[in-house]
Amino acid sequence: MPQSAVEAFGLSCDFNGKIIEILYDNLGIDSFKTGKPFPNILDEGSTEKALDFIKKIKEEDAVHDWEFNLGFRGELIIIHVSGLLVNHNILIFGAKTVDDAFYFMENMARINNEQTNAIRGVIKYFTAHLHEQEAKESQIYAELGRLNNELTNAQRELTKKNIQLTKLNQQKEMLIKEVHHRVKNNLMIISSLLNLQSNYLKDEESKEIFKESQNRAKSMALIHERLYRSADLKNIDFKEYITTLANDLYRTYVKDPSRVALELKIQDVNIDINAAIPLGLILNELITNSMKHAFPNGKEGAVSISFGKNDDEFILKVSDDGIGFPSDLDYTKTNSLGMQLVNSLTSQINGKIELDKDHGTKFTITFKELGL
Repeated sequence: MPQSAVEAFGLSCDFNGKIIEILYDNLGIDSFKTGKPFPNILDEGSTEKALDFIKKIKEEDAVHDWEFNLGFRGELIIIHVSGLLVNHNILIFGAKTVDDAFYFMENMARINNEQTNAIRGVIKYFTAHLHEQEAKESQIYAELGRLNNELTNAQRELTKKNIQLTKLNQQKEMLIKEVHHRVKNNLMIISSLLNLQSNYLKDEESKEIFKESQNRAKSMALIHERLYRSADLKNIDFKEYITTLANDLYRTYVKDPSRVALELKIQDVNIDINAAIPLGLILNELITNSMKHAFPNGKEGAVSISFGKNDDEFILKVSDDGIGFPSDLDYTKTNSLGMQLVNSLTSQINGKIELDKDHGTKFTITFKELGL
């Protein structure tokens, strides 16, 4: 069903049913106004029923397919309304037909399912990786486990309550942006927890592992922040992203800016989410390696990053003029977690990676647009 054919609306209300925000209205209902209780916009005969509807949502977290009468353009129409409780706010969705209501809500469920699974995957990775550390890390494991359980339970409830929804409207920009905003916030929470826990560690090696994990979470959070601010998933400003990420890492690892310079040569290029998240993690690993290892014992030099597009091919280069990549180390078969991530994520975007060891270290990664 084309998006323009769906006559539906979406409202965000407070815990008592008062309208906070009109998320979507393709019906053009004049009585939708912020600050007005949802039951008061309906026909007088449906007001009492609407109060029961709000009460039922608060008791059961979600209800589906209630019918209400609504005064619309001089006549009464029947609308099919569903609602669910999210973080003590009530989301209400309705349409003139059951099919349109199902079609509208199914898309919302799909988006939330995908992003919830993404967060679960991140938490699973950190839990597995940090499990090898000393007993001092048990507090962070417990906190990550709690977050994982909450997300798993939320996912199970969402799936159970929305299994009957079969047809829905295509992506709604407002809902997508809200999902990316929440994903970004959760990743920043993980980064903050890692930072707090590292304060309890005594040995520098363990602290460094926590710092690297924290930076990986931050690099993914930056991507979701860009998605939240972008008009669509095909329009992520990657120049701004690289500039922000590189400068954050520079401030973290380079203690003397007069000794090591940061050089950026970035084109105004937009990429989509399929490439943005893997590429952000690749950048994090390569930039970190150069800043940490290329200039030991007071050596001076520069870390250079370039990114652009030639015809249909993207080209990323991260280089330094430091001591060079170890001659006896095969970057495709190393035990280093960072290089394993670089190789794996390059394959994920169907890219190619080359290493030039002349005059320092230069990694070149090329790939083509994946599409959604």
